[in-house]
Amino acid sequence: MHRAKGLEFDAMIIVGINDGIVPLAIAASDVDSDYARMEFETKERSLLYVATTRAKSHALITCSGKPSPFIE
Repeated sequence: MHRAKGLEFDAMIIVGINDGIVPLAIAASDVDSDYARMEFETKERSLLYVATTRAKSHALITCSGKPSPFIE
């Protein structure tokens, strides 16, 4: 998703948006305060938003098992 910044595509397929992957559970475990956790989650949510909005017309987000809390 980091490499999609600044690019545009007709369609985007974003795969693997699972719980524990977005946001990455290992990275989240290093966060030591409520403020830092909120900031971390905001950055992760923004990254997913940027990746999704690279699509000009269609975006597909997939997951396997339990979806990320960032998608409904």
